[in-house]
Amino acid sequence: MISPHKSRRDIASFDNIHAHGIAPGPDRVLSISPGDSMDPQGFYSIGIHPWDTPAPPEKLEELERIASGDSRVVAIGECGLDKLRGAALPEQESAFEAQIVLAERLGLPLIIHCVRAQDRLLKLRRKHPSGRWIVHGFRGGAPAAQQLLDAGIDLSYCERYNDEAFRITPPGRRFRETD
Repeated sequence: MISPHKSRRDIASFDNIHAHGIAPGPDRVLSISPGDSMDPQGFYSIGIHPWDTPAPPEKLEELERIASGDSRVVAIGECGLDKLRGAALPEQESAFEAQIVLAERLGLPLIIHCVRAQDRLLKLRRKHPSGRWIVHGFRGGAPAAQQLLDAGIDLSYCERYNDEAFRITPPGRRFRETD
């Protein structure tokens, strides 16, 4: 469990909520997988990417152990659904749902990878309506953005994005990333 003397930072306090392959720092959250090393000064989201599915039970157990015991972990993910790559969607969905449940139990936000699977993502959101969900690297248009926002899902933008989608995303539900 998390030490009672250490609390986790809120995801909204970071300038960059999703990064890979850069040095740790106080302004960014690095996305890692269970088994990756963690710098003492870093902050992390940890998860099983849909490309790495199916996820063996021991990988999910390691994810839970790390996420529940280390206050440097500020989110679960990158996890989600990808119709173009990874295991079959039912296997991806199984790993994703296990991470949804873990995030709910720990009170952590989810950093979500979603490629051509917004319909399935929205279905899962209806099943799990609580908790902060953030779709990372959002590039869709305003109608897709509005659907996600209406479902209580926040959006994160990197350097390439749709201007109209960005404009309709309220500032408190809009994040920045470098992935």
